[in-house]
Amino acid sequence: MPPKPSKSIYFGPPPNVEDGQWFKSHDALHAADVHRFRGRGISGTAHEGVDSIVASGGYAGDEDLGDTVIYTAQGGDPDKDGKITASQSLTGVNEGMVLNFREGLPIRFVRGLGIKRGKATEGYRYRGLYLVEDYWSVRTERGHLMWQFRLAKEFAGDNEDSARPAIDGSRNELTRLERVTAKYVNTQRRVRNTREARAIKALYGNTCQMCQVSLVVDSNGSRYSEGAHIHALGRPHEGRDVRGNILCLCPNCHVLFDNGVRLITDDLKIVDGITHQVLGDLFVKRDQHAIDTKCLEQHRSRWADRAEEM
Repeated sequence: MPPKPSKSIYFGPPPNVEDGQWFKSHDALHAADVHRFRGRGISGTAHEGVDSIVASGGYAGDEDLGDTVIYTAQGGDPDKDGKITASQSLTGVNEGMVLNFREGLPIRFVRGLGIKRGKATEGYRYRGLYLVEDYWSVRTERGHLMWQFRLAKEFAGDNEDSARPAIDGSRNELTRLERVTAKYVNTQRRVRNTREARAIKALYGNTCQMCQVSLVVDSNGSRYSEGAHIHALGRPHEGRDVRGNILCLCPNCHVLFDNGVRLITDDLKIVDGITHQVLGDLFVKRDQHAIDTKCLEQHRSRWADRAEEM
């Protein structure tokens, strides 16, 4: 049985601790309320979410880019080189990470220093609060199912109306209506309102291409929709911000699409990603909106093994 924490779960910054602060040991992290477990890398449950992570280089698939971290799910019996030797599943704390993604719960992230054989030999650095921006599955070269999460550092102002820099270096210049509506959207999946996304939303008059519903959000008849990138932007996906990679979706369909519960075939059929039932046709103005089938294929490949873990 895994050890039980001696402290209750909580989300948010630790008291009296600054970003970048150094700690000698797990005991010191525990004493400062940074991490609730001594000697364990992840704190959380399937039903509550994950409140802190201490990363010590145990998985070869992990990647630390500073403000962005690619974090491999727990399990899979990693070997001495950090490569998993069995398939992982979205259960336990991995399921808790998905809850963080859906609810926008922040994670206190700590990086082990001087890693040798999966252990920190030079203490630990508290890096601040991170949000789960995305998650996906891949097949390793050995054929095992591996789940990964992209964590992004939460900066001051991320929860305010001020825009955050987009991946392409431009700014997400939200309209007043979109700033108001964004308050009801989880921070980690705030709409990237790029010029190309705005063009696609205008083309469809803010009507969802999947359910063909127009969301009227004020007394003036203003409509709201979201630009959904088919091949996701950012590492490790590296999708392009072009019109052939963007759909106009309502928030509900956007969430279903981003979580692989809705897939689109090359002939533009909408498919339930869990039951594989064909639900209908994607509404497309073919003469003005040429959807890139390679992007559709990439999106489907991310969720090809979803049914195994649901």
